[in-house]
Amino acid sequence: LPRGSYTFGQLATMSAPGSPSAATGSAQAIASAACGASRFLGLPASARGLRVSRAWQEGVSEALNEADSVDLRRTAIDDIAISRLARRCPRARSVNLSDCRSVTDVGVGAVARACPSLKELNITGNPHVTATGLDEVVKHCERLESLCLAGCDRIPENVLVQRFARYCDIFDEEEEGPWAA
Repeated sequence: LPRGSYTFGQLATMSAPGSPSAATGSAQAIASAACGASRFLGLPASARGLRVSRAWQEGVSEALNEADSVDLRRTAIDDIAISRLARRCPRARSVNLSDCRSVTDVGVGAVARACPSLKELNITGNPHVTATGLDEVVKHCERLESLCLAGCDRIPENVLVQRFARYCDIFDEEEEGPWAA
């Protein structure tokens, strides 16, 4: 594959073998993940929904295996699709699942187990993620440096402060907000 970077639109038309449609969550997830894989491959719109060659499949697989950044923000990905995708991106150091509102502790745990080199995880705006999912991340991702958790309403503040504060940029908005000098 030529070097460069994938865009979501270029890969969203990919169909997996046996998959009826390329526009499903799994295909979208694969396409988005490949964005950070430092490669480029254009695909004409006329190929939508068609099965792709083995070379294409191997190229995408190689790109995902090398991806260090997986950006799935605002996709309709679910736990099953993120689990499949995460297994194909073992070198991911940054995963963005912000506003992926169907992802639960199961999906977050799958990312943690499949991506042990994870340094940054953004799960902002995911109402189904709890402290249980974050425990999996902390357990499996020893290099973790940053957790973005805004809008994860099922994680109580006291638990956040006690167990996950070292990974989060936490400040009291009334006392330490960006306006404080």
